[in-house]
Amino acid sequence: MANEEINLNESLSVLIKFGNPQNFNTELIPCVPQSNIQYNSASDLLLCPVLTYLKSLGYDLEHSMMWYYSPTSDSNIYCGNDPLPLFTSIPSYEIENNTITIICREAIRNSFGTIATVGNNSNPKLKPQQEAITKSHAARRTKERKIGFIIERVSTWRKLYAGTQGENGLLNKLALDKAADQVGISKKSLDDYLLQIRFGKKFGFNFQEHKDDKVGVLRAYVKKCKNLQVYAAQIEAGEDVPKEVLMRLQEPGTPACKHNRCCAPGFSLKFKGGEIQY
Repeated sequence: MANEEINLNESLSVLIKFGNPQNFNTELIPCVPQSNIQYNSASDLLLCPVLTYLKSLGYDLEHSMMWYYSPTSDSNIYCGNDPLPLFTSIPSYEIENNTITIICREAIRNSFGTIATVGNNSNPKLKPQQEAITKSHAARRTKERKIGFIIERVSTWRKLYAGTQGENGLLNKLALDKAADQVGISKKSLDDYLLQIRFGKKFGFNFQEHKDDKVGVLRAYVKKCKNLQVYAAQIEAGEDVPKEVLMRLQEPGTPACKHNRCCAPGFSLKFKGGEIQY
């Protein structure tokens, strides 16, 4: 990971798409200064310093709605309205060829020409409402769907998007949001499930073994593996890793695993001794 950051510091480029839905412009900004390339403790790229640099170049991003493009899920991930929270970041695995793609939709202005902010949390009166929404979402998560169920729904969603053959022999395709309506799950949730499934496959998650477990098991496993992946280069080079990291590499992938090789990313396999029964 350290080597990756050095490369990014030397040559990070930004592909920026900005404007409004009727008129989007695309420009490539090469060689972002090192002072504007900063990382959080998880080695994810902080977005605000990059946006500060873009603003210094003259891009009018004030109150813009912002997304970054995720190559992993092949979708745009919404970040919020400018100014973004300082901790907003782009995961390191979403950076391809030392380039990030940022989409900025210019601020909406009312008939008086002033900016009408959308989705910002700058109004203190909205804070209690937002906290209530957050608590509501947390409560809903206690009724999480099962992994096998979300795999089936995501598969159906993507098939509807790719197209199904009708009785007339023609290929019927649906937009992703329309396909989501057919499946009965929001597009936002399906995007998230697809991302979790892809990372689960990447990190060796045993979907067959855990098909009846809640999706939170998969989500926690992916998060754990992302944190451990920081040490993958050291492991492959035969270097020592911290004791607490070694213990996590040796333990079963999830509390629901029946043995410690049930779910395991490739870089952890040599630390999995015997198949410990639980």
